[in-house]
Amino acid sequence: MTKTSTSTNLVSSPNVQPSQIAAAEAEQQDELFYNSIKPQLDQLVKNPSDETISKILAHSRNK
Repeated sequence: MTKTSTSTNLVSSPNVQPSQIAAAEAEQQDELFYNSIKPQLDQLVKNPSDETISKILAHSRNK
C-alpha cells in the first residue's frame, strides 16, 4: 500500500500576486483606451452622422 499526503507548502501561492498585478495593469490599459476614444464616442452621441443614422435604421428594419 502506498502512503500519500498533501504538502502544506503551497507552491501556487506566489502566483497569486503576478496575476493580480496583471489584472490591475489590464484594467489600467482599458481605462486609458476608453479615455482615448471617449471624445469620439461623445461626439457620436451628440451628433451622429447621416451614415450612422441610416445604418441604425437599416438594422432596425431587418429585425
